[in-house]
Amino acid sequence: MLLQASALQYPEFRRYYVGQAVSVVGTWMQSVAAAWLVLQLSHNSALALALFGTFSYGPVLVFGLYAGTVVDRFAHRDVLLLTQVISLTGALVYAVLTASHTITLPIVMALAAVLGVNQALYFPARQATVLEMVGRGELASAVALNSIAFNLARVIGPALGGIVIATLGVAACFSLNAISYLGVMIALLTIRRRPLTAGPPQTAIQLIGEALRYVSRTPTLAGLFLLLLIAGTFGANFNLVLPLFTRVVLHANADTLGYLFAAQGLGALIGAVTMTIAGEFLLEARRIVLGALLFAAMELAFLIVPGFTQALILLLVIGWSFAVYSIGTNILVQLRAPDRMQGRMVSLYSMLFIGVTPIGNVFAAIVAHVLGPSAAVWLGGAITAAGALAVLAYFFTRPD
Repeated sequence: MLLQASALQYPEFRRYYVGQAVSVVGTWMQSVAAAWLVLQLSHNSALALALFGTFSYGPVLVFGLYAGTVVDRFAHRDVLLLTQVISLTGALVYAVLTASHTITLPIVMALAAVLGVNQALYFPARQATVLEMVGRGELASAVALNSIAFNLARVIGPALGGIVIATLGVAACFSLNAISYLGVMIALLTIRRRPLTAGPPQTAIQLIGEALRYVSRTPTLAGLFLLLLIAGTFGANFNLVLPLFTRVVLHANADTLGYLFAAQGLGALIGAVTMTIAGEFLLEARRIVLGALLFAAMELAFLIVPGFTQALILLLVIGWSFAVYSIGTNILVQLRAPDRMQGRMVSLYSMLFIGVTPIGNVFAAIVAHVLGPSAAVWLGGAITAAGALAVLAYFFTRPD
């Protein structure tokens, strides 16, 4: 049986899906604009870009598991709606300060930290709300569909962001992102609250401990989370490396950066569609790890410093393989987690997939400074490949 778009049969999910699809385009535009703004303010400093990544994603690592306990304790829809209000406000502040030329690097870092804490809540709240809308039977379909929308936005958003920066300026990207949140907020207001599936009363520490024990008793989840930690830290460093690669190696401008991000996004979109069509075949732990191995192999190809065309092709395959790997991991995590642990399981996924980005950015920045941006890619691929092979061997010796 193949995964289909059956989650769209639910009106609440359809409304949310359309609003979210528009919003994510704006988010990717803001990502490109913020990275470009940091480079402008810091005079192309890799350290400043790494620091920006630390403030943006560090809160997911620090507060991620606690955020999961918050999501598991309160109405999921309300938590998700709150995160959207905060995101809209942050985009407006970015836009006003940039347009008035009063933005500074410390202000950018402060805004990144606030929005980073917000992201720690957003990821588990979104997944838990989607589960409530479609039910466990359609969860895999909903995750695959959300991934298609997300990765389609990765194609459109960065390319559009590069064009907007070149024609209208950085502030326009932030303004358009603020407007894009309105649709998803309206959709969320039409979604009814669901009663929580509560377990016995526990403190936040007890809830976190319960989730970690559940993972440790499940070899498939333990192996996938370990590989996610390795790949997220060393392999997925494109937000830092691609702007540096564009300016330092290719000596190009924002529109070229947009095309590179778009190539990776197009590959990821094809990967998401692949999961929608052949998801059940690919939803097996060892096959998911093979996707990570292909991803790592394509990064190793950066040993030979590619030109623009070669980089586009490599990023296309990297995007596809990483999407198959990460989407498959995401679906398996949620399918294996009890309903009352959804927030904590997704928070752990987010911590290891996104929260470790600051550590990875520091690693990539040091390697890029010493050996060049291409080395930051291929060395990350080598470490990811070693981790994938170790986890694959673990699966053969410790089946569920």
